[in-house]
Amino acid sequence: MLFHQNGYVSEDPRIEEPRGCGVDRPEDLTDTMDVLIVGTGPAGVIAAAQLSQYPDVNTRMIERRPDRLEIGQADGIQARSVETFQAFGFAEEITQEAYHLREMCFWNPDPTNPQNIVRTGRPADDPHGVSEFPHLIVNQARVLDYFLRSAERGPARITPNYGIEFVNLEIDQGQEYPVAVTVRYAAGEREGEERTVRAKYVFGCDGASSRVRKAIGRTLSGQGAHHAWGVMDVLANTDFP
Repeated sequence: MLFHQNGYVSEDPRIEEPRGCGVDRPEDLTDTMDVLIVGTGPAGVIAAAQLSQYPDVNTRMIERRPDRLEIGQADGIQARSVETFQAFGFAEEITQEAYHLREMCFWNPDPTNPQNIVRTGRPADDPHGVSEFPHLIVNQARVLDYFLRSAERGPARITPNYGIEFVNLEIDQGQEYPVAVTVRYAAGEREGEERTVRAKYVFGCDGASSRVRKAIGRTLSGQGAHHAWGVMDVLANTDFP
């Protein structure tokens, strides 16, 4: 019914008509903007997907990588996160391509024969049924792809400017665009070139070592986990168990 609330729709209802800043949107980073998003990680792409619904807000997004992320760092997707994906219209698609984590097996040394291992547990992944969606394992890059697609399909037509890194910022509240941001081209024909752009708001979505956070004199609150662990994606060719 959502697709037909304003009459019959013969085109893809998930691709909205460009409006406002989405009409004839310049490819290069503009000199002024309402919002500058620094980073195309999870926080950045979600912000872009949301702001794409506000075509009167000129939003730009920069990323120092030369192109999209290919291999992610966090591929486990909690079921409640998939509910968020549903709000952006891609829960079913990403669920189809992901691995569904239904249960886990735990193995430990055999107390009676320590050189061998035995299965000590096989619990259900979600015994309490916290969500109608499953716990997924999928490349983080694909999650970002879907959010970026939502941002590009929104009326504001937000797309990242890759190969541009944040350097520093200064704030002058007397200006219409109070945040002066120095950026550097990190790839392409203009590599090494610096320029200053101005924004009303800057979103620091550039990770745990955020340069935006440092530029405004803030520090990260919380604790770090100083231990190493690994995840392997393998096909075990074995006769065990």
